[in-house]
Parts: sequence; structure tokens; C-alpha cells
Amino acid sequence: MEDIDVLVLHGSPGAGKTTLARAVSEMLREADLSHGVIDLDEISLVHPYQGRSFARENLKAIWPRYAAVPGLRLLLPSVIADEEELRLLRDAVPGANLAVCELTAPEAVLKERVTAREPNEFWQEGLRGWVDVYHARDDLDRIRDFLVSTYEKSEEDAAREVIEKAGWLTARQ
Repeated sequence: MEDIDVLVLHGSPGAGKTTLARAVSEMLREADLSHGVIDLDEISLVHPYQGRSFARENLKAIWPRYAAVPGLRLLLPSVIADEEELRLLRDAVPGANLAVCELTAPEAVLKERVTAREPNEFWQEGLRGWVDVYHARDDLDRIRDFLVSTYEKSEEDAAREVIEKAGWLTARQ
């Protein structure tokens, strides 16, 4: 795999996308490697809901600033809805070498995680339903470039595996 500039941490609700983005970011900081994190959910928190394209349009607007940072590695925790959304996401970061790391864990574990983290039954039930929707998909193998399990391993071990598979601790040319 060529140098990856942008790594999407993709997966079901509860897979650990945001948690792993923080852990990977800390490891890259400790290695003194230029990096950034843009949580696509965070840059689309607007009420009323503006639609799925809102986050991508925000990313497209700020991408030139990130792309100007020499040697930057960018993490994007997000759920990619389908192959068309992946294409649109690639279009939002022109010139980037984008790869997708799918984070996984057993469905029951994912449901336990979202139940534990969400503030009330409304959000808990909604995200448990999205876990079901995610696991009913038949396109996941066409979206991901590589897979990392977040089950039965520490955040640090999972983050290290993401970094190794992305090739982010090797020297850049």
C-alpha cells in the first residue's frame, strides 16, 4: 500500500472509531509525527439535521488547510454508508491517498458498548438498531482496505495494529 495520507476509521456504532482515533493520535504524537483528527460526526452536529452530505461538505471546505501541512496523516472516524459515499468522501479530499480501516467486534459487544455509553433509552435503542443495520450490509468488504478488531484487546494494542497496517510508523520518502 502506498503512503496513506487519510485514514478513515469506519465501523458499526460501538466499534471504537472515536476511541481509536484518540489512541492513534496519541501514539503519533509520541512518535512526533504530523497528524490530525477530524471526526465527521462532530463537524456535522447541527440541529436541525442537515443531512449526510453536511459533514463531507465541511470536510471539503477545511481539507486545503490540512493538506498544506507537510507530511500530515489525517484520521477520519466515521461510518461510510455505502460505496457511493466512499467515492464522495474521496472527492472531498482531492489529492489524498485515502484508505479505510474497518473496526469490528461481535454484534452483542457493540450493542453492549452503545447501551453503556448513551445517556438514555432513546439513543441506546436507536444505536442498537444501527448496529443491526450495519451488520446486515453486504458491501463492507468492498469499502474497507483492511480490518482491525477492537474486541478483547486494549485500546493501545488496537491502535498499534491500525498504525502498523496503515504503515504510519515508517519513514516517508
